[in-house]
Order: sequence, then C-alpha cells, then structure tokens
Amino acid sequence: MVDSSMQEESHDPCAETGIALLLPDKGAGDLLRAWKDQLPASAPQLWQRVKSNSSRTVYRGRLDGSGVYLKHFHSGGAKRRLLRLLGINDARQEAVFCRFLGEKSVPTPRVLAAWTQGGGEWLATAEVSKAAPADVWHLQQLDRGAEGLAAIRRASARLAQIVAKMHMAGVFHSDLHCGNILVPASGDGAELILMDLHRVKRRRRLSRRSRAANLAQLMYDRYDWTTLSDRLRFLKEYLKQCGDPGSLRGWQYFIEKLVNAHARRQYGQRDRRMIGTNRYFGSIRCDNGYTGRVVLASKRKLAGSTAAQEVFTPDQWRAAVADVQSLFEGEGIVVVKDSPSSLVIRRKLKVGAAEIDVYIKRSRRKKRWKALLDCFRQSRPMKAFLLGHALLTRRIATALPLAVIERRVGPWLVDSILITETVEAATLRESLVSWLTNKPGLQPSVHARQASQEVLWRLGRMVQRLHDNDLAHRDLKAQNIMVYSPPAGGPLEMVLIDLDGLSRRRKLSTRRRFQGLMRLNVSLLNCQVVNHAGRLRMLLAYLRRPASGRIDFKPYWRMLEKWSSRKLRQQIRSRRKRQKATRI
Repeated sequence: MVDSSMQEESHDPCAETGIALLLPDKGAGDLLRAWKDQLPASAPQLWQRVKSNSSRTVYRGRLDGSGVYLKHFHSGGAKRRLLRLLGINDARQEAVFCRFLGEKSVPTPRVLAAWTQGGGEWLATAEVSKAAPADVWHLQQLDRGAEGLAAIRRASARLAQIVAKMHMAGVFHSDLHCGNILVPASGDGAELILMDLHRVKRRRRLSRRSRAANLAQLMYDRYDWTTLSDRLRFLKEYLKQCGDPGSLRGWQYFIEKLVNAHARRQYGQRDRRMIGTNRYFGSIRCDNGYTGRVVLASKRKLAGSTAAQEVFTPDQWRAAVADVQSLFEGEGIVVVKDSPSSLVIRRKLKVGAAEIDVYIKRSRRKKRWKALLDCFRQSRPMKAFLLGHALLTRRIATALPLAVIERRVGPWLVDSILITETVEAATLRESLVSWLTNKPGLQPSVHARQASQEVLWRLGRMVQRLHDNDLAHRDLKAQNIMVYSPPAGGPLEMVLIDLDGLSRRRKLSTRRRFQGLMRLNVSLLNCQVVNHAGRLRMLLAYLRRPASGRIDFKPYWRMLEKWSSRKLRQQIRSRRKRQKATRI
C-alpha cells in the first residue's frame, strides 16, 4: 500500500473522455486529451503487446513521435475491486513510487500519466531507448570476454548503490530481479533503471532481515551465472553505501541461507503450477476416455527446444491425441524400443500448426500384481511428466515433456502414454568415444580433449545439482545422458533422459548420493576411452563448492572405487545367470 505521507488528492480533468487521472498533474491531463483517440481502447493497431498475464498487460507504441510504454492493470478479483473503491491501485502506486525514488537518486522510468478508464488502471511511462533487461544484457556481456566482465563489474557496483539507496529510503521491492532492471543503450553498465514498482512497500525503517531477504531475491536470479567473488564484490559495495555494521562474511552467510529458502519457495510454487490450469499447463479429456495433462507454453528453453517456442491450446492437443492407436501407426514411425516394460517410438506429431519431432512412450507392466498398486499411485508417465518439468524448473536440462494421457476404468489404470520432445544430440558415451578414440596415425585433437574434459566436469556439476534438490536417479548411466551442442556455439549442455528411474526424496541421504555416483562411475568404467583422470575430474566437480578450498578427495575416491568394484561383480553374476537361463 502507498504510504500516507505520499498520498495526493486525485482530480478528473478528462471526465468527458471517460478518463480519471490518479495524480494531480496538468501536463498529464493535457497529454491524455491529445492521446484520447490513440490509446489501445480506441486504436489497438498502434500498439504492440510486449507482455500479458492475468493481472496486467504491457504495450509499446509511439505517441507524438516519442516511444511510450503503457501498462494496463486489469486484475478482476474481488480484493482488487475493493481496493480500487478505496482508492488503492497499482498504477497510482507505481507512479508515486517512481517519483519518490527519483527524489532519492534512484533512477526510475519517467512517468507521463496514470489514470483509470473502463474499470482498469493505466500507467504511461517514457520509453528508455535501446535498453535491454539486465539478465539479457548480462549474458551478452559474458560472451564479450574481458571487456564484458569489466562492464559487469561496473554494473554490479552501480546496482549495489541503487539497491542501497532504495533500502535507505525504507523501500522494499517484492519483485527484485534482473528482469526488472534496464540497462540503457550505452551498455557500459554505468547506468541502470529500476522498473516494475507496483510491487514495492515502504516502511519507516527496513530491518536487517528484510534487506537481506531482498538481496537474496536479487542474488538468486543470477546465482548460476555469477561466482562467489562476484556476489561478495556486490555485497561489499552495498554495505559501503549503507554504512551498515557487521562483517562481510556474516552478511554473506546470512544471505546464502535466505537464497536457499527463496529457491525452495520458488520451486514449490512452480511445482504446484504444474498440476493447475494456467497459461503454461492445462488438462484435456478426450471422447475415448483418456484424460491427461498438456503443456501450453514453456518458460524454459533448454537443450535447443523448438516446442518451447510454441503456444498451444487444449483443443489443439485434444485433436492431436484423439485417436490414440493412430499415434503408434502410419508412415514415418521408428520403433526405438519394444520390451516388456515399454514401447517407445519416434515420429512427427502435428499439434495445431506446429509439427514436432517427438518420442511417444507407452508403459507396460511386467508384473500383474502391480495393477493393484497403480490404483493408489500416479502412473509412471504422469510421474515422469511432473518430474521432467521439476528438473527444468531447477535448470537441469531434460527433454521437454509435452503431454501425458492415461485411461482408467474406475481406479484401474488401463493405459498410460508419455509424449516428449526429441533432443537432437548424441549420448554421453557416443560423444566421448567420438572425441577420444585414437584413429590410425592420429591423436585426439586438443579441442576434442578439452570438450571431453568440459563434459566430464559438467557431468559432475549436473549430478551435484540433482542431489542438492533431493532428486535420486536409480538408472544414472552414460546411456541416459545426452550431450547437446548449440548450433551457434556456446557451452555444451548435459541432458538427462529416461526419467522412469527418477524419484524425489524428503532428504537425500549420503548413501543414496554415493549410489548415484557409483552407478555413473560404473558406466564410465565400461566406456574404455575414459581414463582414471576423467572419472576423477567428474568426482571433483561433484565435490567442489564455492569457497571450499582444497578438496581431500582420496577418501571419497577409494570408497567410490570399492562400491564400483562390488557393483561390477554383481553385474557379472547377473549376466551369467541370464546366460545360463537362456541356454536352458
């Protein structure tokens, strides 16, 4: 809510146009009279929609030769309607805070007008020419090398100063992330602009915990693209500007705990979104008795996903899977696997106007008594669908699960099918063999060796992230991991597939962590081109943490070798038993 010291009486100089100003500003009234025939309600063709969700829509256009952003707040909930009647609305709040923070030397967009019209709230701000969101700008600078890193350091110091001034003014930004910070065209990081101020609060004085929580929210957004040194440099500048007591390490330790707590809240919220109906996920019910969950849009565009660029509707999915049997018949179908546990095919699937290369997996039961268990639990495809999106939320690349459909008669599960997008990539084993195999008269190139070293390092980091999120994979092996190489260059990406063996634990024990490492180590032992040093590189990547210093890896390595030897003996005995049974 807007602080009482910032309240101003509104007036209505544009009543004849159905527009009521939220702030007394003669210049804004004159602008709105001049624009009345060019606003989105009267001339939608003049405006480009930039962003849209259930609560607000953002438009971009040009009025009188100048770029203008229009933000339309249209949340229709009972709470929001009541607040409007009380004179409390988001457009007014953002306009007031833009001016208030501007007076405190915090750069904000220039407000042109704030008004109500037709039951909605509108805010007009001047466009910042050729500006980029800070998260996009940050990735661009990382690709520039030394010059980009210098610009990032300047921007980090400037951002620390801006956030410190905001906190010293008693303002807490509830949606503080780099997407809400603009970097103007100069691109040197010396100038930044704070955006989206409708979700800010003002207090007489912000507590240390409130400020640390706000900083944690900001750091979480860039956590995977910054180092500990980057974060300490930012925090040091922030404390210098605020003049706060306390040590740098003490603040850093406190904020790290809050970053983890914020991450858990974010993950929980996005996991709940998967089972609801919203702009990203939906439910379908077909005439043939099949029901399921489908993807309508995706925020995560990992592993070169093309389906993530599309927007679907439930009706398009309903038409695509209306005839389930035809999914497994027709031209262009390649049978990838046909076993007692599942049937997997690859084909092109047309959903709306998009044609997607997909894998379709139909689960089968090897043991009949498991039909009783399926009455009380999720089907394997449904579980893989939900866990696949949980991995993407946690920035662990996997093939995008597009849809899951199942048919039940009462509680009895009759059929279940999972549709996932195809990832055009080689398996980990194939990639390592192609890079490290000695060809007659040739040695592996320096580039090939560096690529294999990078892949093994990234493999350890991926498993670390998997385990840190309390996810265990009982079939973690080189054949279930793919190496995606972006066509335009860039870092290699490890893609986890075949999620039937993935499970979520309340707290992953050390034993389960080591079991996952052991299975992966055994699969690398079976890949003859990976030597002792390569497997050790994977283990070191798994063990290393920020500021961990020198790692005493030998006890872990000895235990890993011991467990791997035992697993290999078990595999040999199992194969001998199968061979003996086949001969009989």
